[in-house]
Amino acid sequence: MAEAPFPVEFAVLGLLARGPRHGYELKKEIERSLRPIWRIATSRLYLALSRLENAGLIRGEPQSTGGRARRVYRLTQAGEERLWEWLRSPVPALRDLRVEFLAKVHFLLELAPAEIPGLIAAEIEALEALRDRLRREELPADSPIAECVRGFRLGQVDAALAWLRRLAERFSAEVVR
Repeated sequence: MAEAPFPVEFAVLGLLARGPRHGYELKKEIERSLRPIWRIATSRLYLALSRLENAGLIRGEPQSTGGRARRVYRLTQAGEERLWEWLRSPVPALRDLRVEFLAKVHFLLELAPAEIPGLIAAEIEALEALRDRLRREELPADSPIAECVRGFRLGQVDAALAWLRRLAERFSAEVVR
């Protein structure tokens, strides 16, 4: 695949990891289980199915049930490998914590809860590296706004790190149980 899938495509891979489904079932499952995290338009879902199938990450097969023709999708080996690579990797940017990171936690809760502490640790490491880069960044001497922006970003990173550490405590305790 030339470019990384959108998070909606990873949501489809995560849902198909539970077993084969047709588009309408996927839409209903997205509305039921992912609504607290994000909403996905039906048009984006079907675009994602097409992109994933073209990339060889899922395979669709026509199926007729009760006179209704549907396309049932299942993960390919490449799709499963791509899903697990995504699930175990920290998100690329701080702004992705709210949707993409939480989607990863959602799927790991269902597929492999013992992997959650590792994901959180990787995210903490990535954010600590970002915090260190921000602190070392040289700012123009004649730009007071640059210091304001850096202070804001550092505040966001510190808040996210505090949240992730609380999450780490929670999921370490749950995994031990």
